[in-house]
Amino acid sequence: MLGAKNSISKFFINLLIIIFIVVALFIGFFASLGWITKHGESVAVPNVMGLNIDAAMQKISSASLKPVVLDSTYYDSLPALSVVSQSPNGGAQVKDGRIVYITINRAVAPTVQIPDLTGYSLSSASLLLKSFGLRVGKFSYTASPVRDAVVKQQIGDSIIAAGSKVPMGTAINLIIGDGTGSEMLTVPNLVGMQVSDAKDYLTSLKCSIGNITPDMDVAVADSGYIYKQSPEAQVSNDSGQTGIVRMKVGSTIDVWISKNSPQNHQ
Repeated sequence: MLGAKNSISKFFINLLIIIFIVVALFIGFFASLGWITKHGESVAVPNVMGLNIDAAMQKISSASLKPVVLDSTYYDSLPALSVVSQSPNGGAQVKDGRIVYITINRAVAPTVQIPDLTGYSLSSASLLLKSFGLRVGKFSYTASPVRDAVVKQQIGDSIIAAGSKVPMGTAINLIIGDGTGSEMLTVPNLVGMQVSDAKDYLTSLKCSIGNITPDMDVAVADSGYIYKQSPEAQVSNDSGQTGIVRMKVGSTIDVWISKNSPQNHQ
């Protein structure tokens, strides 16, 4: 009988010890949970917007965070390899070791195709170019029956065909119609003029130089002298009678040029 009572006492003592151990472990676990998860501890995400990628990576790493380049894009107005976006944003409070994703500006502009802008209004052409990652450069007017519609598209002074590939961000110059394409004028006499002067003169008439055919001795076209043009300023019939020639405003005149003025041209 006495042995049975001792066994029961030992059982309850052991049970109490087990319960105490379990409770102690339970309290200890929750007491250390904050230390394990670093609850309440955080670091501020540095603002790396606009920084070069190397400087941005170093700044993020020095804050005990992990920088990762997520993507790249292209803006012609921003420096190459600079940070254009980050997540989380600068100033956000996060736990150390958190990944900070950054997007950088490409070092080389991607190429895009130039759309056909002929016939578009200036505002519509601007929107279309923007959607292709291009922009309007300079625009000027020329004689054309349709007012405010694109007649030609250029890069610099050279006509560029639709479908040509150019770097994103390229400026496209537009030649816009002024609505006067049906007007007529007398063909001006350009013979004896230097090409540079003839260009200025024709521009004032809303016309332009067409093809330039230089002699072998001409090094710079604009300094050459015009000794022949088409259409000519005057025509004559078999009887020797002369008459003026008319052309539309906005037309071009082809010229042949030499190093020397016409009176010295051989």
